[in-house]
Amino acid sequence: MINFDQARSTILESVPRVGAMTVALDRSLNRVLAERVVSAVDVPSFDNAAMDGYAICRSENTMAGTTLAITGEVAAGTTSETALRTGEAIAIMTGAPIPPGCNAVVQQEWTERVDESHVTVLRSVECGHNIRHRGADIKSGATMFDVGTSLRAQEIGALASIGRQYVIVHRPVTVAILTTGNEVVEIGKPLEAGQIYDSNAHTLSALVRELGGEPVVIGIGRDDRQHLRASITRGLQEDVLITTGGVSVGKYDLVREVLEEMGVVIKFWKVNIKPGMPLLFGKFGQKPVFGLPGNPVSTAVTYLQFVRPVLRTMMGMKSFSELRMRAKIEHKYAKSDGKRHFVRGIITSDGGACRVRSTGPQVSNMLSSLTMANCLIVIPEDVEMVKAGDDVDVELL
Repeated sequence: MINFDQARSTILESVPRVGAMTVALDRSLNRVLAERVVSAVDVPSFDNAAMDGYAICRSENTMAGTTLAITGEVAAGTTSETALRTGEAIAIMTGAPIPPGCNAVVQQEWTERVDESHVTVLRSVECGHNIRHRGADIKSGATMFDVGTSLRAQEIGALASIGRQYVIVHRPVTVAILTTGNEVVEIGKPLEAGQIYDSNAHTLSALVRELGGEPVVIGIGRDDRQHLRASITRGLQEDVLITTGGVSVGKYDLVREVLEEMGVVIKFWKVNIKPGMPLLFGKFGQKPVFGLPGNPVSTAVTYLQFVRPVLRTMMGMKSFSELRMRAKIEHKYAKSDGKRHFVRGIITSDGGACRVRSTGPQVSNMLSSLTMANCLIVIPEDVEMVKAGDDVDVELL
């Protein structure tokens, strides 16, 4: 049995990358760029007003209390060819181009309208006040995003601002998901005595989609070599194969044996963690193959700790890490097994200080305990006891 760091290192030492594809911008959420994006335009492409108010030609005479003659108006989407002179003002709206001769915009709240043709400036302003200059956000020729950038809503908005309709991204990783066990039943079917619904396929599918991958649910593999072989053969057609269940030491835990018979090279089996010890990792050629434990919490935790980093790497993400922070634990936690524990927890903030507590019983079949959690409390292998008030590492979910 290997430790957590050895397992993670083994998994990530040779991860293949998937190919690239061109997609419309509005289809690129959660995809990863396979190109370097250089802007062909300035953003903004012209000097414009940051607020509704009055464009002025500021001089030493344009001080608080100065009354100016209004010579025009410019709205967003229009332009003004009239050049401003000292003693004049043009009404201007947010986003409208700056008129010739203007060097400051006084926001409307700092003015008082005298009549239809005059306005009084109530506060002095500096040159450049409320003017958004051309290229202040993005300059033409500048690199906006490098290869490996994950596209969130804000990156997509920035790409739209330079007029990009299409982007080249790494294609989604296809992930075959095979649940195993004679006791497992697809939802929608009646449960017979001793049977359980297949929650793992749905949990894993959602986690894969959340990352931008494409889950391919194979179905339920029965505890039968021939049936498992047929299901695994289908799963090995995808970029990654995940099985759940059948990797422990029971009489009907056949997955490891069948995988080896089919040519999967097992890199390790069992990791020094809780939950999730009977984790299997192998390679079919260059394709990663994961045999996750069948208990629902073990399935989710081992996916998050070991499968997710692989999928991120395969889809070209240049950097990633679990969002980790420190918090004070509210209760004692003891262990003596020498394993790294991932404890389902609830983290809260009290006046800026973060505190965390477990969700209660930590048995690995209680998926409800994970639904209550917003974090995992990480207790290292060499720690046997944390006391109430001790600082602990927390990974946000």
